[in-house]
Amino acid sequence: MKNNILSEIKNLYSKSPFAVELENITKTFSGGKIVANDKINLKVRTNTIHAIVGENGAGKTTLMSILFGLYKQDSGTIKINGKEVSFKNANDASKSGIGMVHQHFMLVNVFTVLQNIMLGCEKTNFFGIIDSKTSRNEITKIINKFNLQVDLDKQIKDCSVSEQQKTEILKLLYRNCDILIFDEPTAVLNDEEISLFLKTLQTFKSEGKTIILITHKLNEVKEVADDISIIRLGKNVDSFENKNVNLTELANLMIGKEIKFVQKPIVQTNFTKTVLELENVSLKSKSDKKKIALKNISLSVAAGEILGVAGIEGNGQNELALAINGLLEIESGKITLNNEEISGKSVNYIAKDKISYIPENRMTEGIVLDETIAYNCVLKELSDKRFSRWGFLRKQNIKNYALDICNKFDVRGFKSIDSQIGYLSGGNQQKLVIGREITKKHSLIIFNQPTRGVDLGAVQFIHSQILADAQKGNGVILISYELDELLRIADRIVVFSKGEIIYNSPIGQTNKETIGLYISGQRRGNE
Repeated sequence: MKNNILSEIKNLYSKSPFAVELENITKTFSGGKIVANDKINLKVRTNTIHAIVGENGAGKTTLMSILFGLYKQDSGTIKINGKEVSFKNANDASKSGIGMVHQHFMLVNVFTVLQNIMLGCEKTNFFGIIDSKTSRNEITKIINKFNLQVDLDKQIKDCSVSEQQKTEILKLLYRNCDILIFDEPTAVLNDEEISLFLKTLQTFKSEGKTIILITHKLNEVKEVADDISIIRLGKNVDSFENKNVNLTELANLMIGKEIKFVQKPIVQTNFTKTVLELENVSLKSKSDKKKIALKNISLSVAAGEILGVAGIEGNGQNELALAINGLLEIESGKITLNNEEISGKSVNYIAKDKISYIPENRMTEGIVLDETIAYNCVLKELSDKRFSRWGFLRKQNIKNYALDICNKFDVRGFKSIDSQIGYLSGGNQQKLVIGREITKKHSLIIFNQPTRGVDLGAVQFIHSQILADAQKGNGVILISYELDELLRIADRIVVFSKGEIIYNSPIGQTNKETIGLYISGQRRGNE
């Protein structure tokens, strides 16, 4: 008995205070031409929330992908709870208690929530048949314990972004992971969902779990993190306790220079020329044909005006963008661009020299992942004489055009314009899409969540580009769940609720509190 007690005491004191220790981790791509991680050191204390911040392409996701077993480091060591490990794949990492929720979810769209959670970790009965009932009961207990309410029988393709994220989290909890990695988890959530998610992180911590949080949202870092590490250009910058740094210092350390926030001056502008006009437009939901997504929408955008579109996700904003671009057929009403009716016109007709569009989901709607950076820069203009003639691509012209876009819009992380765009970080992919659409000739441009998943410096750059495009006399529609973003650069804000416009006001005649009340549903109509 005495020996057992002494053994337990020895184990207690010999246990490492760190859940994760990364020592001199180096990772390169393209035969060593691209250095993603350069001798990075990181220590994550057990049972803490550790935030990793840095610009797009700084190497944060690559580093965590190494920890999760998706990549193998070129050199360096990994220790989990003081023990050195070597992962061949993500299953090895999962066996060591590590789970990761990726920025772009790893779910099977045609499977149910339950099937996705069980996938690869199915329980079977005596006869080797999958025992869904036992798994359902276990998962239901986890759902109730952590308040992660989601319909287990709903197909992923019919789930909201928030429900898909909950599914990813439940996958980790179902596998009893104690080290949870979240890559840009709040980039796709609205304010209410973000608040709930941050509370969930604190609940995980109270249950003894260790959380690693990759994010660009520094206010969230300040709210929940215990420790913070900064990575810049693939190298360590600094690590410190949250309490020892303020928000401004953190922002400047992350970017490497002082941040200057873009702010559109509030002026009473009389916009005279109408670029876009919607008259009593109605259409059904893209995902549910029984649901009305837009109901008798009448709306106009003037030349040089930035119209901000606010509202909780799923209230018709995305369908608005798709309808204007001809990607969804309207049920009734009329859409006019520069006095020409475009409702019923083809997508190609609308895109050519008329409307530019930055979609909500760049991965599925904005780029072709398996194609080159150069090709993605001319996706919508391949028929242009600059880029093709007599059925043959003018490759050098395409490359020169693409390089110009990448230089002007600060797209980083590649050695060759012929590299696949999939190798770029999410933020750099977004900057390329924005650069492509702004560079393309247009009289109206629609930005749908343009700063989702991009770093603070890129946010300021994107905002400056939006303002510059409006100053050229183009009409701008900015759809965003970030109310601060809309207030910073829009001229006018409309609020969508259940497919209707319930509020419409110039920026100079409203405030954040008032708009927030309409978004939350506490007010209806122009009270």
